[in-house]
Amino acid sequence: MRENRTKRQLSEDRPAFGVSLTIPDVFVAETIGAGGFDFVMIDTEHAPIPIDALQAMLVALRASRSTLFVRSPANDTALIGQILDLGAEGVIVPGVQNAAECAAAVAATRYPPAGVRGFGPRRAARLDGGRAEYIARADEEIAAFVMIEHADAVADIDAILKTPGLDGIMVGPADLAVSMGHLHDQDHPGVRAAIDRVFAACERHSVPFGIFAPSEQAARLWVRRGARFMAVGGDVQFLSQGIAHTKTLVASLNDSD
Repeated sequence: MRENRTKRQLSEDRPAFGVSLTIPDVFVAETIGAGGFDFVMIDTEHAPIPIDALQAMLVALRASRSTLFVRSPANDTALIGQILDLGAEGVIVPGVQNAAECAAAVAATRYPPAGVRGFGPRRAARLDGGRAEYIARADEEIAAFVMIEHADAVADIDAILKTPGLDGIMVGPADLAVSMGHLHDQDHPGVRAAIDRVFAACERHSVPFGIFAPSEQAARLWVRRGARFMAVGGDVQFLSQGIAHTKTLVASLNDSD
């Protein structure tokens, strides 16, 4: 099992920057993986990625230097175990609203006695050193993150951050805003205050703070503040930006006639 470079970066208080994958296509995955970002996060919660497509994407990312994270569809022990058995190097678990749910998410990533993960690393044990090395190193190398995206999780954030084995958290600003009743105002002052509360708690407990930064402005702001785990782009975003750039080019070419 190879070293989890992102986990090492965070333990050394160095930031890790990554991108998300939502298009279930092996060529897209391979292309993104060749970008050399610190991590790639395959999002199986909000994207139509069944388990067989996930395996194919992980195979396509085999040569990538990026740490391979998967955002699980739910906080479910069986689903998390299946994701790890396919070779994911970490999970980002959504839907966590309190310390008990956080503990369950982390336990799903660790073998007994540290956790409750079932044994069956079907593909994972065939990578980088084989079965014996995987068994020896899996608990140490696999990263366990949880999403903070609900008002209840913010209220219980100190207890959540005390969870043994938790490698970091990631705030989902959009879902957090929706949980607070601000579907149409995701930049509401109350949402910003809630995120600030989570950030301050991470500082107190020395737990890496992560966030989705949908714009360059947001990314630069959070780096200055001290965020350590940040998704700064994604496949669909890259498509949209490329299309917008090309449309601007076409418009300028038409104007030059």
